[in-house]
Amino acid sequence: MSNLKSFLPKSSMHLLIASVLAVILSLASTVAFLKIYANGKQVYHDIIAGNIVWSDQFKSLDYSIVYCFILCFCLFLIPLIYFVNKKSIAKIPMNPSGIFLSKNALICFFFLFYAVSFYFFSGNSSFIYVSMLLFITYFVIECKKVDSTYKEQAFVSFIVSLTFSYFAIITLLFVYSFFNPNPSYKLAQILPEVLTLLIWMLQLAIYFYAERLLSSLTKILMYFSQLILPFITLALVFGVYQTGSKIELHRSNYTLAVMASIAVILFIYTFLLILKHRRNEVRNVWDYIFWPSLIPLTIIMLYSTPVYGGFVSDDFHLGEIFMPLQQMLNYGMKLNVDVMSIQGIMGPMYSLVNDYIFNGNLSSINYTFVAFPIIIGTMVVLLIKKLYGSKWAFLFIIFSLPILFESGMNRTYLIVPYVLILFHKDTLSNPVKWVIFYFWMSLIHCLYNPSMGAALTLAFLPLFGLMLYRSIKLKLWSKVFFKHKLLFCSLVVIQLFILAMLFPTLWGTVQFILDNGSANTLAYGISLFSEAQTSPDWFPKPFPYDKLNRLLWESIRIGGWVFTLLLFVGVTIFNVKKVISFNKEKQTYLMILYCTVSIVFLILITGYSLGRLDSGSMHRSGSVTFICFAFLIPARYVFFLKNKFNSVAYHIYLIVFAILLGSVATFGQQQAFRITEKLMQPMLIPDNAIFVNGAKQGLPDVGEGFIGKDRWKEMLDFKTVLTKMLKEGETYADLTNRTLFYEITNKRVPTFYSADYLAVNEEIQEKMIKNLDKEKPPLVFIGPAIRHDGGPASIRAYRLYKWFLERDYVYYQYNSLQFLVSKQRLLETKASEDTTDADENELRIIFHQKDLKSLPVAWGRNFKEMKDRFQSVPDNMSLSGSNEVVKEADGSIIANGNDPYVNFKLDHSVKGENADFLLIDLNTIGSQEPFQGQLFWNSSNRKSEKYDEDHSFLFNVVSGQLLIPLGSDPDWLRNTHSELRFDIGDKANVKVKINSIQLVKLVK
Repeated sequence: MSNLKSFLPKSSMHLLIASVLAVILSLASTVAFLKIYANGKQVYHDIIAGNIVWSDQFKSLDYSIVYCFILCFCLFLIPLIYFVNKKSIAKIPMNPSGIFLSKNALICFFFLFYAVSFYFFSGNSSFIYVSMLLFITYFVIECKKVDSTYKEQAFVSFIVSLTFSYFAIITLLFVYSFFNPNPSYKLAQILPEVLTLLIWMLQLAIYFYAERLLSSLTKILMYFSQLILPFITLALVFGVYQTGSKIELHRSNYTLAVMASIAVILFIYTFLLILKHRRNEVRNVWDYIFWPSLIPLTIIMLYSTPVYGGFVSDDFHLGEIFMPLQQMLNYGMKLNVDVMSIQGIMGPMYSLVNDYIFNGNLSSINYTFVAFPIIIGTMVVLLIKKLYGSKWAFLFIIFSLPILFESGMNRTYLIVPYVLILFHKDTLSNPVKWVIFYFWMSLIHCLYNPSMGAALTLAFLPLFGLMLYRSIKLKLWSKVFFKHKLLFCSLVVIQLFILAMLFPTLWGTVQFILDNGSANTLAYGISLFSEAQTSPDWFPKPFPYDKLNRLLWESIRIGGWVFTLLLFVGVTIFNVKKVISFNKEKQTYLMILYCTVSIVFLILITGYSLGRLDSGSMHRSGSVTFICFAFLIPARYVFFLKNKFNSVAYHIYLIVFAILLGSVATFGQQQAFRITEKLMQPMLIPDNAIFVNGAKQGLPDVGEGFIGKDRWKEMLDFKTVLTKMLKEGETYADLTNRTLFYEITNKRVPTFYSADYLAVNEEIQEKMIKNLDKEKPPLVFIGPAIRHDGGPASIRAYRLYKWFLERDYVYYQYNSLQFLVSKQRLLETKASEDTTDADENELRIIFHQKDLKSLPVAWGRNFKEMKDRFQSVPDNMSLSGSNEVVKEADGSIIANGNDPYVNFKLDHSVKGENADFLLIDLNTIGSQEPFQGQLFWNSSNRKSEKYDEDHSFLFNVVSGQLLIPLGSDPDWLRNTHSELRFDIGDKANVKVKINSIQLVKLVK
């Protein structure tokens, strides 16, 4: 036992020093690992396409680096603790009565560091002024000779009552603005600060000259503020629009009635609580906070001014959010069985808010996105109030809520309540209750977001096993059964029934995770080591070197979850020491369990976060950073430990946490702390927007609202085409990723997955094709398309694209909209008169990606991994001619001119659909710069010149195999071919040896 103790830290300072040394050594080791491993290449098992593939980046290196750093830290930490324990570290005394150890001083310094950090990253100095007021208040209170406990209570009373007063003043100004909207709100921006400052001065004067009245003033401020606050709910139906200098009001009567009713109910309930509470003895200001007032505070902190977007122009993401519920309600489809919701049940939840609180159509989507985080945030705040009291609910609203529940964090909304419930003392003390909560909350969380839900479920799995074992060993299940037989049996039956109902959806979710797997993760986003990864322009650049500024950016963007993980490793070790020292408090064991769960969760979620590492963005990996800084770190103090911050280590922690929280708050909801502005600012409408009534023009799901003229015309044109081409009960297929049009036109999704961008690999594409085989849609929407990093559908979802082009579809265009229509339907509707002779040319413009960049390199390098997917075409290709090249004796060729190329002729003409890929095996000889090759082909239907730029592919050339998707060009896929031409590039003295060249066909 004594040998084991020598590997555990003697004190928190020993642990801190060992941890810092471990981080430094881990960084050095990771840099060394990076130099060895950096030249690796990404492996693919299918023809997937994404930004990583186009540029042929080594995405797996991102994961390897992070996991290497974590592993090195864990390996170095224990030996370093042993080494540091042998050194004598003088304990720095901290006088409990000193100014820097009182609670009031700690609050002031915490807020000061928070404010400075916030100012550094955002340029907003508001919190610095608030920090100055806190220090003035602190020194004024300290000057008066009264009991220290009373000083602490007075200081906190000042802060809390002033905060409530400030929010109440803003609410009054908003109510005035609600009935008298004015685009100029400069006075409203100053007035709350001025009035709050006057109240602060009044508090100080009463504190000094009429101290007995201070508690009465605090009571009056808290009571009146909480009576005023409920009317801020009207912000969710503000409905003020500004075009130029013109102000218009457009408010839904139904939503106005809902919000007004909520405001009145909260007001009445608060009033009744005040009547009940006013005669009670109050010990501190926290007892004045009633739960109804927490709801308006949540609204104030999370509200953001709705942004005009022409009914929000992102047809892909909006469609994926709002389409699933429509398909379920209108067509009886089962979630993840008949139609896939890639947003989990989060999408249908947004739809429910839109349907039952707002207009239920596209015109209210902007307000739905504002309301959804407020609703979830309110439930979490009330949960914290119930479990831990008003004090922590208030602090959570002010410091954590704007970060954890900003709109970009919607995938992680359920993590906080999940952890709060499962680690509450009442839940942990009842293993039966814990097991039931774990099961159902995990199920809901996995349905809400499969990635976050699965990671947190697995992280809690060891604790679940422990709780299940305890419940069985102590025979708790049988005790509950014999005590409540009828209730127990009823609950079992109800739960089994619900589980049976949900099983198809759950199984569909599992299939989605298995189908999608790591395929999209390895293709999507930007590598951490890509040249495209830089710190964004808005991020402060305090250093003269770009690499140092980038390091600062990454330390916040991905350092959040990595260093939090390391913190929990250290805390776990420190608490193990307490257990070995026979300090067997439940608190110690609880901390070990909490840290263990957090460590596992953060390790599991690393893949998800790094897989969504966009350039200059905090909204993917950043969401996990928010979780770490805003919740996981302080949780160990707030909910589990009862430290008095009486050591240097705790003071260091407090300072670091304040700086980190201030920095991350900058990247949260940008409007969170511009409260007056965001509540009273009208929605700005561009000049080209018009006010439309969708119902009057046959599009009731659009609703009433402002929309761009071109976008509205496009919607009407789309409706016209569907009316003309589709019979009753029919639907269309989509190759544009504009899923929102299914919602707009109330049409059924025929392909399980609604967008071709989601069809990242064979498994998903084959499922969509299987549905198409059952029901061949007469109409296919092909343009204008939204293209993400996957490129056109002809590459991102090649099998799906090929299925359509091999059938009897012809090109059809109506104004700017582009379609494929079955020949039979074209004849029936007599729409052939509207078609043109340039069908092939139009299809090429839509689907042909001329510059393939490094895609052929990435695919060709992995051809051995994918060879079972391809079938060789028996025809041989022989060299039939050349231009401006010199042939060497070893078979290699050297460019010798401005237009060097070689021609290859097939023994027999081949149909493009039977030979849709070209595999070239070559070597670039000697030291030379990278160059681009170009491939031309001659089609049987070509009436113009033999080779032209429009019928060619550009691609990067390196030694090895290159796999070129010839079939991604409709001209190749639909015609027969006999000749190819390979241009070596326009650089002189390029030397290439072509080992083999053959056509292959994708068969699976």
